[in-house]
Amino acid sequence: MFDVERIVKRVLITGGTGFVGSHAVETYLNAGWSVRAFIRDPNRLVWLSNLNIETAVGKLSDRDSLKRAAEACDTVVHCAGLTKALHKEEFFRVNGDAVRDFAEAAREQGVRRFILCSSQAAAGPSCSEQPRTETDEPAPVSVYGMSKLAGESALRNAAGDMEWVILRPPAIIGPRDWQFLPLFKGIIKLGLYPKFGSGRQLYSFASVFDVVKALLMVGTYEGPVNQLYFVAHDEPVDWQIASQEIAGYVNRRVRNLTLPAGLLDMIGTFNDAVASVSGKPALLSREKVKEILVSGWVCSNAKIKRDWKFECDYDLRRTLRTTYDFYKSCGKL
Repeated sequence: MFDVERIVKRVLITGGTGFVGSHAVETYLNAGWSVRAFIRDPNRLVWLSNLNIETAVGKLSDRDSLKRAAEACDTVVHCAGLTKALHKEEFFRVNGDAVRDFAEAAREQGVRRFILCSSQAAAGPSCSEQPRTETDEPAPVSVYGMSKLAGESALRNAAGDMEWVILRPPAIIGPRDWQFLPLFKGIIKLGLYPKFGSGRQLYSFASVFDVVKALLMVGTYEGPVNQLYFVAHDEPVDWQIASQEIAGYVNRRVRNLTLPAGLLDMIGTFNDAVASVSGKPALLSREKVKEILVSGWVCSNAKIKRDWKFECDYDLRRTLRTTYDFYKSCGKL
């Protein structure tokens, strides 16, 4: 690949019981690392229960627990974050302030490198088919994206002489993710694909396995640091075409269900009202609708390919298949 040097042996990974974090724990462990997972509830290890790892129990809002967790660690991989919340303040507290606090704690403990798993939402959508690059001025359209951008800035400001790398994946697809389950269910069980807005949008994507491959690479080897990178497959996805691939798993024809922007906004408003009563954030909120009704979400992976010689292993077909097989094995389809 390129001339590299192993630099660390113990890593602290946050969000270890979640989608990306649990895969990151396994990936680092399989690569020979000593892994410490920062978790909130020791009784809910989910995917980590049979792994030979350390756990550090604490909250992102507790600076003392952050500092204890980072003790004697060479690298921090920060995957924890909020994708849904009832209030704007929650997003900024977890996705912004907590990054600052964790970076400060890591720096004080002598951590050498801090890896932040951010999101393309921090950059904002693309214009037509022109992909976003790392040098483009950020223009997030949702509170979630704004909070992730705040987290990126917080890391830069708090890092001091600690090395950092920020990764911005687009839509992450793969086993253990539940956000794409409604889409798969609609296609598999009903033969319907929800067509939003113009229906001509293109979206960058990345398999979760490629995202954690990138997290391992930038956390393990000597290379460009204090840098920001998009992590995505070369080819963006047209979800109308992807829906045909998913429907093919059960030999079903799929039809488009067109949802006008006004109707989507009404659904988001209704879901937000229900969420305010139930206390549970909605998956399709008005904030999520803002992200859906844009011209596209395409980003360029040229920089990480150039600097780290990074290549994705999972194309769309393989990514969708592994996700479908996971949902099937869990009895969800």
